[in-house]
Amino acid sequence: MKNSYKSLLVMLTILVALSGCTGAVLRGGMTDNETYQETLDNISGISAGKGRVFIYAQKGGPNIMSTMGVMDFLSIDKDIYRFGGESYFYLDIKTGSHNATITEVVKTGFKNKKQYGKNQIKISTPEGGVTYLKIIAQKARVYKLEVVPKALAESEMANLPLWTNSATTMKIE
Repeated sequence: MKNSYKSLLVMLTILVALSGCTGAVLRGGMTDNETYQETLDNISGISAGKGRVFIYAQKGGPNIMSTMGVMDFLSIDKDIYRFGGESYFYLDIKTGSHNATITEVVKTGFKNKKQYGKNQIKISTPEGGVTYLKIIAQKARVYKLEVVPKALAESEMANLPLWTNSATTMKIE
């Protein structure tokens, strides 16, 4: 009986290690080592009638040791985007006021219900302007959003990788 428990413990340890490796590999394929400054140097200008939003998380995001690369989501108005912790991405969106939400935007289950998240804020995107939106992990898979000043955002994003997997076709109905 003792050997059965040892075998089970060894097997569980191996599975946990492999899931962490799988998550790390998946996450590595969803980021680019491009620095924030390199991104600024390489991205095109902002189109007429649009503003740019940089979205970033210094930490948090799904725990790759336990979720094997499961993503979390945020919404801006009815559009849903994926995000990962310790990374940044940007969107060019229509000028004006927008409702940004996070935490349980996609409620997993039989139908993966799409809904406005539990933590919501209003953001404004001036034409040709840039807004910085920080994702703050409060606890496991619970986040809040905060608009932060440019200088703070740029210093916090300086060493984060560019998240390249934000686009989805999901919308809140």
